[in-house]
Amino acid sequence: MNILILGAGEVGYHIARYLSNEGNNVTVIDNDADRLAMVSDSMDVGTVLGEASHPSVLERASAASADLLIAATTNDEVNMLACQVAHSLFRVPTKMARIRSMEYVQCERLFGRDDLPIDRIISPETEAAKAVLKRVQVSSAADAMDFAGGRVQLLGLPIVPKSPLAGISLAEIDEVVTGMRVYVVAHEHNRTWRVPDASTVLLAGDAIYVAISRNDVDAFLRCIGRDQTASTGRDVMMIGGGNIGFIVARELEKLGIHLKLIERNPKRAEWLAEHLSSSIIIQGDAIDQQLLENEAIHQMGDFLALTNDDETNILASLIARKYRVPHIVTLINRSIYMDLVREIGLDVTVSPRLTTVASILRHVRRGRVLGVSAIGGGELEVLEAEALETTPITADRLRSLRLPRDTVIGAIVRGEEVIIPDGDTQVQPHDIVIIVTRREWAKAVERLFEVQLEFF
Repeated sequence: MNILILGAGEVGYHIARYLSNEGNNVTVIDNDADRLAMVSDSMDVGTVLGEASHPSVLERASAASADLLIAATTNDEVNMLACQVAHSLFRVPTKMARIRSMEYVQCERLFGRDDLPIDRIISPETEAAKAVLKRVQVSSAADAMDFAGGRVQLLGLPIVPKSPLAGISLAEIDEVVTGMRVYVVAHEHNRTWRVPDASTVLLAGDAIYVAISRNDVDAFLRCIGRDQTASTGRDVMMIGGGNIGFIVARELEKLGIHLKLIERNPKRAEWLAEHLSSSIIIQGDAIDQQLLENEAIHQMGDFLALTNDDETNILASLIARKYRVPHIVTLINRSIYMDLVREIGLDVTVSPRLTTVASILRHVRRGRVLGVSAIGGGELEVLEAEALETTPITADRLRSLRLPRDTVIGAIVRGEEVIIPDGDTQVQPHDIVIIVTRREWAKAVERLFEVQLEFF
C-alpha cells in the first residue's frame, strides 16, 4: 500500500515506523529538515520537505498514486486542508486527519464526501481519554482493554512481591485462579515483552496481560489480591484540564465520582468551571506540594496526571505516590520517558502515541480483522477477527493448527459465550477470535482469516 504521512512529530514518526515495518511504501512530509533526517535515518521511508497542504509538495510526494493519506501534523487546519487538496487534485481514495480541537471533532456534519472529504478523524486526545477512563474503571489493573463488544478484557498487571502469581509457572496458574479461566497472553521480564508458553515462570517485578471474560474480572482480581474499588463516590484528583482532562472529567462526573481538577492556566480554569457541573476546579500549580496537601491528596483514591507536560506529570505522580494514593495514572507523550517511568515505579501510564497507532491500524487493516491494538510498548499486537466458513483458522483443533511463531489465541467469543481456549478447542464459523502475536507476524495471522475461493 502507498501511504502518505503528513507530519514527522511524535505521532507521525511512530505511525510511519509501524506501517513501514509492515512492508508498506511510506512517504513522510514535514517542513522541518531535522525531523525528516531523523525519520530517514531510522526507517526505510521516503521523505519530502515542505508544507504538508501545498499542492506542489503533495505532487512531489506522488500523492496521485497514494492509497492512503494520514494527516498528522500538529495543526488541525493544515490537516483538514491537506485532505481537501489530496481529494480535489489527486483523488487520494482514503484520507485520515489528526484533529485535536473538540470544536471540530464534535461537529460531525463538517465531514463527508460532499463536505470536508475526511474518511476518518484521528483524535489522539479522545483515544487517550478513553484509555484513562478504562484504567480508572479497572483501577486494580495497570491496563485494561475491551474486545468483542466488552465481553472480553485484556488486563495488564504488574507481578508485585508476595502476589499469589509470583514464583509460579503458567502451567500452574489454574491452581491459583480457581473457578475461572484466564489466559496469560503476554509476559514482560527485564523490560522485554514476549508471548509466553506453559513453562514461563512469573517473577516479582514482571508484568503480564491476561485474557478473561468480563464477567470474571472482579473475581479474578480478588483472587490475586487486587480488589476493585467501587467507582461511584470515589474521590479523584486530576491535574491538567486540557482536551484530555476535560473529556475524562466530563465522563467521571457521569460515573458519580467526586473530582478535584487542578489547572494552571487561569482562563482555562474559568472555562472548565463553566463547562463542568460537579467537579471542583482549582487554579494552581500541579506540583505545588502545599496546594496538594491543602486539597487532601492523601485522601484520594485516584490521582490522574494529564497535563501536556511529561515532566510535570511524572513529578506530580511521584508526589502522589509519596502520599500513598492507591491508584495513579500518568500521561506520557514522549516515548523516551516510557521506560523511565516504569523504572521509578509508575506502572499505570497512558500514551497518546500508542493509542493513536492502535486507532489508525484498526482502520488500515482489511478483511475480517475487526480491530488491532498494541501492547508491550508496541512490540506485540492484539487482533480481533471474525472467522468465516473455509477460513484456515477453522480447519482443526488449536493444538493442530500451524499458528505463526509467538502467537496465541487468548479468547473466543461464540454468540454471548466467552471461551478461554485450550488445545482441544476448535474455532467455528462466525466466532470472534482474540489473538496476540508479535508485530512482525501480524500479516501471517491475518491470512488465517482469509476466505477460500469455495466460500463464494
